Amino acid sequence: MTLSKNTRGLTRRKLLEVVGTGAVAGAVSSILPAPAIASAPTLRIGYISPQTGALAPFAEADPFMLGKVREVLKDGLKVNGTNYKVEITAIDDQSNSDRSATSASQLINGNGVNLMLAQGALTNVPVASQCEVAGVPCITTMDPWQGWMFPLNGKPDKGFSYVNHFFWGIEDIIQTFIGMWDGQQTNKIVGTVWSNDPPGKVFANPEIGFPASLGKGGYKVVDVGTFQPGADDFSRQIVAFRDAGCDIVTGLFAPPEWAVFWRQAQQLGFKPKIATPAKALLFPSGVEALGQNGDGMSTEIWWAPSYPFKSTLTGQSCKELADDYQKTTSKRWTQPIGVIHALWEVGINALKNAADPTDPDAVQSVIKNTKLTTVVGDIDWAGSPIKNVAKLKIAGGQWRLQPDGKYDLKVTYNKNAPEVPVQADFTMTLGAKA
Repeated sequence: MTLSKNTRGLTRRKLLEVVGTGAVAGAVSSILPAPAIASAPTLRIGYISPQTGALAPFAEADPFMLGKVREVLKDGLKVNGTNYKVEITAIDDQSNSDRSATSASQLINGNGVNLMLAQGALTNVPVASQCEVAGVPCITTMDPWQGWMFPLNGKPDKGFSYVNHFFWGIEDIIQTFIGMWDGQQTNKIVGTVWSNDPPGKVFANPEIGFPASLGKGGYKVVDVGTFQPGADDFSRQIVAFRDAGCDIVTGLFAPPEWAVFWRQAQQLGFKPKIATPAKALLFPSGVEALGQNGDGMSTEIWWAPSYPFKSTLTGQSCKELADDYQKTTSKRWTQPIGVIHALWEVGINALKNAADPTDPDAVQSVIKNTKLTTVVGDIDWAGSPIKNVAKLKIAGGQWRLQPDGKYDLKVTYNKNAPEVPVQADFTMTLGAKA
């Protein structure tokens, strides 16, 4: 007798429960398939993110988002006429890459997930590595695509069999930052400082990172090396930038690190005309921690309520999604909300449109041929020149202090994301209200 996937794990106790204690021996072959027929088939999705630890702000919206997705799927997911129950298992990797790997292994080997979703700079690579080996379709986000592909030993023209990623690339954020700066009157001297972690190494890479592009753009770079994540003393870098007369400062910082950097910069008399740190100012809390000194600071924009798109899951506009989040949580919206929502959009789309959602190859086939307009705009693997990567468009903007003491993020640059409307001109009024 050959058992199907649905009956191989059937224990003796379970068998007795199903068929009764009286007639097991002579009826096994005819009765074993019954549970698979009688019970609704189930699709299992694994989700790994840094809900605690250093990267927790990027997963702050997870409880809200998981609630939205579970509500959408409460009655199941219909695929080719079959209604599947959907089980979602979410795991906090605690911002630890080793835990990311073990969590992925647990979901693959223990839960038997049909699809893996993950987000985070320290999460994506170990999760994708496990999925590629196991042959489990996987979608990750919230890390420059180079910081995902190259640590996995991938090549843009070859890609992978089962793992996929969507986000912007280092080239996109460089173009956005330079685009904002080019229109301003500065001496084009830029102080750069990058975190000594995988994303920071991509930003600082002399061939594909900021150094080469800034030089080609006519900017002089003052680079005094990297810093360890969690650092609380930036005086060496600040003094070097001050003494070099840097009009612009940029780098890759977590919000608390940037707060320390900026406070020490004020103490040491470093007053650049433009401050555009990556990652540090994605959240309202990050700029609000600076008080009035944050007015006019600039940042990349992954997503905002002003984006002109709608969810394929809930039908909500970006503003409606942000308002819903704020009403439900009593917290201000953050940029990762849109990206995480889009992660679930493309994930559910892959299962929904697969010829067989339990077949990894069928699910992967849908992903690699996907072009879907989500709350963050088009996610296009089908037309991407980079295998297994869909590039996310980003805009640039400035935080503006409002009369009520709160900050609003205004889009000031949209050349790389023309669908997103410009809301204000870029100004060099950094900390003018302080």
